Amino acid sequence: MTPRPTGRRTPDDRGQMMPLATILIVFLIIGFWALVSAGQAWTARRDVYAAAAVAAAAGAQGSLGQLRGRGSGDLDPGLARQRAEQVIAASGYSGSVSVSGQVVVVTITATVHYALPTPGMPAAVTGSATARAQRGVSGTEGG
Repeated sequence: MTPRPTGRRTPDDRGQMMPLATILIVFLIIGFWALVSAGQAWTARRDVYAAAAVAAAAGAQGSLGQLRGRGSGDLDPGLARQRAEQVIAASGYSGSVSVSGQVVVVTITATVHYALPTPGMPAAVTGSATARAQRGVSGTEGG
């Protein structure tokens, strides 16, 4: 007759969970590290795109004379570039502005500051936005 187990461990069972627990903890730490770094990269990308959109919209605004109905409806390239560059500088980024006709294109590049630097994550992110100047409040003149 075989003896029944009494619930007590034999010396062969000691430490069997230690390698499994160690591997699990290492994978959890690596996962947390990657999640934090990916979140920081995503936040930086979102902020850069938002700053580019605001700068492009500011550049595409009409001058005070255009808003009051004076002058031509064309966008002043120098003024548009100046407005967009002021918004970029105020947001703390650096970028480029190009004006072609009624279209303002803003491209901003910013470095990502990681709390936990991760290999393989981008060191910098780039965002671009385009805005078109339109006459009138709703984009159409007279209604």
